[in-house]
Amino acid sequence: MHRYALLCLAAMSLSRGLVAAPSAETTIHSVTDISHEFTFYFDGRFAGNYIEPVGGKDARNWATLRKCDLRNVNLLILQSGASPCPYIPGDIAAVKEFMEKGGGVVALGDFARFEGEKKYRLNDLVSAFGISFVDQAAKEPLDVISAMGVRDVQTYGGKTLRASDPREWNYLIRDAEDRWVMATRAVGKGRLLVASRALAGRQPDAKDPINADLWQSLMVVMAKNKAVSPDRPPQTLMPEVKIDREGLAIRSSEYLKPYADAIFREYSRARPALEGILGVPPSKGMLASLILLPTGGGGFSDGENIGLGVWWGGFPKQTYGMVELLGHETMHSWVLPFPEPLWNEGLATYVGILLGRELGMTKEADAALQGWLDSARKEDPDMKKYSLLEDSPAPHAVRMAKPMWIFEQLRKEKPDILARYFRLKRQIIDPARYTRYTADDSVAVLSLAMERDLFPWFQSLGIPVDRSRTEVKRP
Repeated sequence: MHRYALLCLAAMSLSRGLVAAPSAETTIHSVTDISHEFTFYFDGRFAGNYIEPVGGKDARNWATLRKCDLRNVNLLILQSGASPCPYIPGDIAAVKEFMEKGGGVVALGDFARFEGEKKYRLNDLVSAFGISFVDQAAKEPLDVISAMGVRDVQTYGGKTLRASDPREWNYLIRDAEDRWVMATRAVGKGRLLVASRALAGRQPDAKDPINADLWQSLMVVMAKNKAVSPDRPPQTLMPEVKIDREGLAIRSSEYLKPYADAIFREYSRARPALEGILGVPPSKGMLASLILLPTGGGGFSDGENIGLGVWWGGFPKQTYGMVELLGHETMHSWVLPFPEPLWNEGLATYVGILLGRELGMTKEADAALQGWLDSARKEDPDMKKYSLLEDSPAPHAVRMAKPMWIFEQLRKEKPDILARYFRLKRQIIDPARYTRYTADDSVAVLSLAMERDLFPWFQSLGIPVDRSRTEVKRP
């Protein structure tokens, strides 16, 4: 058994409805819900820090929560920040039924309102069980109930909780003013744990497993009251609504379905413009589907699938941000199977900016570009200080903006340089011959596109590329 599991159990025994201690063989089958707010931390990272180290298996739920199959699951992780995505009555009923059958539910949040929203959406769910996240910052130091066996806890700040009837709840952590930060109660045969998200790691690279002993112990205890079959681990459930539009699959949950038409309209405008900017169609098999994400915080691309945050940049009321995001994420599909080694992210955003210009949003696009350049020049005024190679200590603003600056210089001479570059890359860099695409290769291809040797110029910009390390030649 994890070294703090019994101590956590002792703490929880102060609440009604808790049964005997878990055995050392407790199996955790968890589902982390990202259907209400997609974040890169909770897309597998929470489980990696706190569930898998104690032998648990985790899957993600992207679909409408009430449709998630929880029959062979004993732990459900709910999390949400400032999101307009609602918890509908069917969601609340499904979560209640899961706990009544012995399942454990962990709700992680901190009170926040999305722009224009009148309430914090995670409260739609937890208030049905007699507790709410409140808009009061937690004041340190935090106090952990002694039976937990943990003297100190780390936090990113966070906010507090308030129970409508404190007698139904057992607090586990409170702040310096005696306000709750983590609390638990029995619901049927199972349990509900509600806590500030600031008590768990928040880095997308999952390198900050704060309070690991505390959380890992709690995961064992929360899962113990519902038996699962160890040979049938939980399965990730993708967004269940699928709409086919002109060869493109648009996938979403029921919550996000109303955004599908508006996003497809922007995609339809963007697609031909992107082919003009980049000079070639997407790589074969790429850009097969758009996945709508419940976030205002960006998106992702794995080549075949593009994820788009439906509220990015104030969408749908404002469209420039979504257009730039479309350009950014789809460019990652265009360049595969070889990502760009020098400027993968910076060039992707630059393509989004060029797309905005192409679609008549010149003012917004120029402002976005100028913002990046101004930020970069604070770190590197002449664009000569930092390399763009992978091992360079270049600040984020420089890594993003220096590629934009480079291509802005080249476009003064050849306005269609991006199209020239990507056409040549598609011709020359044959996957049957090349197993990787290096920074030296990219400058060699760019030199051919510009019809002059760019290696000395790149070296003058502090980027140590070398022609002798590449075999790229004109086809």
